[in-house]
Amino acid sequence: MELIIIRHAVAEEREDFAKKGLEDQLRPLTLKGRKRMQKVCVRLRDYVKDFDVIVSSPLTRARQTAEIVSQIYYEKKVLEIPELVPQSPPQAFVKWLRTQGRNYKRIAIVGHEPHLSILASYMLSGKAESFIDLKKSGVISLELESFSHAEAGTAELIFSIPPKFLAD
Repeated sequence: MELIIIRHAVAEEREDFAKKGLEDQLRPLTLKGRKRMQKVCVRLRDYVKDFDVIVSSPLTRARQTAEIVSQIYYEKKVLEIPELVPQSPPQAFVKWLRTQGRNYKRIAIVGHEPHLSILASYMLSGKAESFIDLKKSGVISLELESFSHAEAGTAELIFSIPPKFLAD
């Protein structure tokens, strides 16, 4: 089973968006962020031909990124789950993976930092402290023996690709 971890694309600056009086969860992608994510996805298809499903944080910037991934990957279904919000512990997503992921072979998830690098580190080492640097629009691929039996420390790193290698 393969878990593709994608950090959301470049969004509006937090401080500038806050001046509008809107909640951070509504902060959208920039035009530049959208275009770069499209390039990343087109090149990513050289490495990952397809997904069974795309799972996203419900925050606007992650959801918009997931929609771009879906468009490039033949309109794949996007599910929003609270287990991918920034404050969620990695154990929450592992529980989701065991119960909801068992019907899939390749899942793409879209979320935020530091949550995603902590999740990837947790899946690789069993420790919930990050040793991975995941840039905006960056992609990590992990291989697991089974989603239904996913456990911390059992994943293998297939690749970690910074966006500059896919979009520039």
